[in-house]
Formats: sequence, structure tokens, C-alpha cells
Amino acid sequence: MTLEVGSHEAPAAANGQHLALHARHYENFPVGSWLLPRRARRHVHRIYAFARTADDLADERRDAAALAGFRRDFLAHAAGARQDQPLFVDLAATIRECELPVALFTDLLDAFAQDLVVDRYDEAALFDYCRRSADPVGRLVLRVHGYRDERLDRLSDRICTSLQLLNHLQDLGADLRERGRIYFPREDLDRFAVGEAQLREPHADAAVRALARHWAARIGGGFAAGWPLVRAVRGRLRIELRAILRGAAAALAAIRRADGDVLGGAVRLPRWRRLLAVAAGLLPWPPRFEAPR
Repeated sequence: MTLEVGSHEAPAAANGQHLALHARHYENFPVGSWLLPRRARRHVHRIYAFARTADDLADERRDAAALAGFRRDFLAHAAGARQDQPLFVDLAATIRECELPVALFTDLLDAFAQDLVVDRYDEAALFDYCRRSADPVGRLVLRVHGYRDERLDRLSDRICTSLQLLNHLQDLGADLRERGRIYFPREDLDRFAVGEAQLREPHADAAVRALARHWAARIGGGFAAGWPLVRAVRGRLRIELRAILRGAAAALAAIRRADGDVLGGAVRLPRWRRLLAVAAGLLPWPPRFEAPR
């Protein structure tokens, strides 16, 4: 089933099925797993359904009109002017109950809309994109759990930006072949002598591997910098964050095992490794984010 968005259809389910989107899409990390209390899981699944549906309109449908309609319908529901689309009805209830800033949701939509018109980046533009495409999700999760603290927001931003960059690194070849995008900065492509033709190959050459190893190290540093958030929050959110970061560390380890071959190597985690990361959330110590020197 589909969710009607204005005169367009978005790839999200109606009649409550949108709450299962987190289970049908690949992620390196758990999304509102059983580690969280049921109330928090419900809110996180609604937020994820919103973000995943909008992102799919940009990535899979590449439909600017549908994304604009999605935005209009979301804002109408958030303002209480409409109550006819299940995803938005549920999300509006979460916004009211958890006192969530609507601006965090529109930041996400702005980033997804940017994907339809921008396909090359320098470093400043890349991090600005991550600020809007990833960081709002972490801030929303913190607010669902009652945290409104600028220091925690900054730690969350380090983790969320790193998660976004990790996803871009795993999808380096697919983003170019399927969507015409290269997220990693022009200056780094030049530095490592990586051209577009190399990124279209089935396997990474030495230059692409060097680029991948460089960014894997930077991403690992971002996760390590964000780890203090785990100690700053309480209860089951702490365990969930540990699971998320262990999943991220496992994905970085997969890139290392492939020696940086993010084009053709096994750099996505099989289901059993993702489940193991959730279970490993019970372990209190940090994982290894960076390769040993």
C-alpha cells in the first residue's frame, strides 16, 4: 500500500504499515530497537518513517513535485489543519507529545530536496549537507527521551554526521552510477587522483582505496568524539546508542577487511552482524573505531 502525498504517491505504507519501514530498509545500525522502551520506540519509528519516505522520494523516485507535496502535507498536519494521512497523523501526535521542533523536520526535507539539484560537493558543503540530512535525527531522538542540552546535541551531531558519511562511503560507487552524485569533496578526489571513471569500476583501484581509508579514519574519529554521549544519557537510550556505535564500528571494520574496496568489497553488514551489534549494546566499553597504527 502507499501513502498519498497530495496528488502524488510516496513509497510509505498507510494504515500503520509505515511503522514497519525501519525493518525493511538496510541500515548499519538499529532503528528504534527493542533496547528502547515501547513508548520511545513508537516515536522513533514514526520519525524514521518520515525521513525514509522523504529520502526515497529524492533517491528512488527523484520526484521534486512529490517531495514538495510531502512537505506541504506534513506542515498542514503539524499545524493541525489536516488529519487524513496516517504517517503525518502519527508524527503530529509525536511532535505534540514530545514537544519536537518542526524546524528539525524541515531541515531534513531541505537536505532531501538538495539531493535533486546538487550532485558535487566541497568539504564545507558536504558537512553543511550532513548538518541538515543527518544531525536533526539525533537531536529528535534526544528530545523524545527528554534531553534538551546543547552539549549533548553537539555530541549527537558528531555521531550522526559520521553515520551519514559512513553511508556515503559504503555507497560511493552506487551513488554515482545510480544517482549521478559524488558526495566526497572535490579537493579530496584531486588529492588522491580519483576520477569519475574510477568510481564506476566494479572494484576500487589503489587511489580509490586510499581515499576510502582516509575517510574511514576521519569517520572513525567522529564516532570516537561522539562516544561521550553514551555516558551522558541514562537508561535504555544508553544501551541503544552503544548498539548504534557498535554497528558503525563493525561497518568500518568491514571496510578495513576489504582494504578500502568500497566499490566491490563486502562493506555492508549481513543481518547476523547487525543483530550482534544490537546484543553488544549491553557491553559498556567503547568499540574500536579506527584501524590500529
